[in-house]
Amino acid sequence: MKKEIVNARRINKMRCIAGLVICATVIILVSIVLVLNIIDFFREGTPESGISTLKMFTTISNIMSLVVSFGCIPYQIDGLRKNKYKLPNWIEILMYIGTTCMFLTFTMALSLISITKGFVYAMFANSNIFMHTLNPIFITLLFTLGISEHHIKFRYSFLPLIPVLLYALFYFVMVFATKQWDDYYEANKYMPWQVSLLLVLSVAFGLTQLLRFLHNLNNKHVKTNIERYYKESEDYNFPIIGDAIAHLAEEESKFYKKGDDIYIPVDVIKMLSERYKADTLPLDVQYDIYLENYLKSIKR
Repeated sequence: MKKEIVNARRINKMRCIAGLVICATVIILVSIVLVLNIIDFFREGTPESGISTLKMFTTISNIMSLVVSFGCIPYQIDGLRKNKYKLPNWIEILMYIGTTCMFLTFTMALSLISITKGFVYAMFANSNIFMHTLNPIFITLLFTLGISEHHIKFRYSFLPLIPVLLYALFYFVMVFATKQWDDYYEANKYMPWQVSLLLVLSVAFGLTQLLRFLHNLNNKHVKTNIERYYKESEDYNFPIIGDAIAHLAEEESKFYKKGDDIYIPVDVIKMLSERYKADTLPLDVQYDIYLENYLKSIKR
């Protein structure tokens, strides 16, 4: 049975909606639990309670995800308005970094903290249900499913390790060098701190690869469906490529608002060029056809 062809604009709309909803959820949850922790609402009597919560890696990673989620929202709102999905590569890289840190928190809570303090405490007690469980899950869903514009290359895998290393350095200074803090992560209790650091970095790097794989898998799935729409759907079945490009321009012009920049969807035009096997028609001519029909449509 042949797989149904999904309208590319519908795909982009659903991506924007999913991203917007999950971003808003992350922002709301992180903001609430951060305030509750700072005012010591849970009265835990632990390093995570009160203003001390700001020195925890868990809190820092949550704040990172909060900031990046705020950065995504304008693009998702603009995507809904223009019925397209365009997210800068740097936003996705920052989300990659924040998600890795959050997922590292989730992994450590699920394993080490659960072993030493119990699964229920680690994952669900007081603010842990937000910082150790819900927030990491939502931000991971956002990065692997809600955000899928760019393929993340292997060379970016080392960037998420930077905040982990910086925090480890600061923790070493405050705990072991100056002894200003207690070893609340028990980095030197069960094994030498050097081994603990190596273990954390190894786990973090493994998570970068898992998250990168899931993100790129969804990226490939989305791109394949969008490409299939422009190359196979009846919506772009015209006698010649010029008609198809003119139709594309007319459809895109429907979302134009006064003051908007006009851009040429180079990737889509290339797909149509491949569909019509228009190798003899230079791309710059195809771009001119698009621009001419686009301007004609918005002036009507």
